[in-house]
Amino acid sequence: MGEKMTEINPPPGDQIQLMGRLRPVVAIVGRPNVGKSTLFNRILGTRWAITDDQPGVTRDQIFAEAEWAGRTFTVVDTGGYVPGSKDAIEVAVRSQAETAIAEADICLFLCDGTTGVTDLDREVGSMLRKGGRTTLLVVNKVDGVGTTQLLDEFYGLGLGEAIPVSAATGRRSGNLLDALVDLFEDAASYAEGQPEDEIKVVLVGRPNVGKSTLINRLAGYQVSIVHDQPGTTRDTTQLRLAWKDTQIQLMDTAGMRRRSKIDDDVEFYSGRRASNSIDRADVAVVLLDGSEGWVMQDARIMEQVLEAGCGLVVAVNKWDLVEGMGVEECRQEIRRRYPFLRDYPVLCMSGLTGRRVQKCLEVVSEVGIKRQTRIPTARLNQIIQQLSAEYPTTHEGRSIRLLYATQYSTKPPAFTIFTNLPQEVPSNYRRHIENRLRSEFDFEGTPLRIVWRKRKGDTGAGT
Repeated sequence: MGEKMTEINPPPGDQIQLMGRLRPVVAIVGRPNVGKSTLFNRILGTRWAITDDQPGVTRDQIFAEAEWAGRTFTVVDTGGYVPGSKDAIEVAVRSQAETAIAEADICLFLCDGTTGVTDLDREVGSMLRKGGRTTLLVVNKVDGVGTTQLLDEFYGLGLGEAIPVSAATGRRSGNLLDALVDLFEDAASYAEGQPEDEIKVVLVGRPNVGKSTLINRLAGYQVSIVHDQPGTTRDTTQLRLAWKDTQIQLMDTAGMRRRSKIDDDVEFYSGRRASNSIDRADVAVVLLDGSEGWVMQDARIMEQVLEAGCGLVVAVNKWDLVEGMGVEECRQEIRRRYPFLRDYPVLCMSGLTGRRVQKCLEVVSEVGIKRQTRIPTARLNQIIQQLSAEYPTTHEGRSIRLLYATQYSTKPPAFTIFTNLPQEVPSNYRRHIENRLRSEFDFEGTPLRIVWRKRKGDTGAGT
């Protein structure tokens, strides 16, 4: 298989702006397999990054918010730094690590106490010294009390006194965090917290449909590594940007395959991370590969998005490779195959060339807002009253009376409709009510939840 890396061009147009940092940024760097992801998870207090004994599991930068001693900061996990490697993926990992170092306020340079100082450690240490970045030297896998004397050789790296830790057990991790927050500048120099109206958007799809290319296109630089090898992305990577007046947190995920096709622990946990990202998101952009067509796994991913109550935008990517089919013809074919998509936008775009990428953001923003819509009770019940002439009858001849409705939640919009015979409401009439709500209030792109209940004290009698 040939190696192919994608060149990243500036963001399309001037409507997209990357957002500034909210808090200090701390990057964990080091050669492969020294425990960077384990330390990342230890700092967060949860298993966020995927860890495995095989080297090179982490590839893209992974961002998360952490807190210690009342101070919040962004911690960044990076892939293993391998100077001089010609391997396409290792070159991309190295480039991302260098970007993380350049953008960080503080670097945690992690070494392995069980192996001592290696030539790779010396090269990474030399790069950090020359870059002038504030750095804490951390020696991992120091599990026993009598092993701290092994730290002496690390002083030769020229980065000051080494801090021993065991990321796996948590030993001395508190000492490390104390030393870290002591280096932070005044908190007033950073913005306060995450915007409340920020829309969380996740890019999901099968492997190799172009998710990483799209997020890189939006960022204008390589946030996620792009390669024609399936499974290049393992963890979920994040990007914050502004589209016009909308602030968006964008998440790239690993490709999702059928469970029966997964034969690797790393891929299993990558899929779990992608599913968790769907659960946390407001809107999911499900990417299809326009050059290959669409398959049942695409439909399974869409159904998972809707079951999670997430807004849905379907994006047919790689449109630059499609020949002999128009945009409207493509939409009709997809909706013919998947009738449940009639209430959800379908776009044709190219993350590689940037074609209609801004349209994708526009639609994502609209869907995110619609998912937060709250309908005034009086207006909602006007619609219910207008439906009064359409009451169906049961097989026993009793009339089903719609009494009133309330909206009990948003994200997604959820309604309770009270009727005298909720258990008798036929499925086709339930769909009719949902369609009327969608047409009246423009809920395109967001699932609706409708609960049918009997009013308290109602006998259910009807003629």
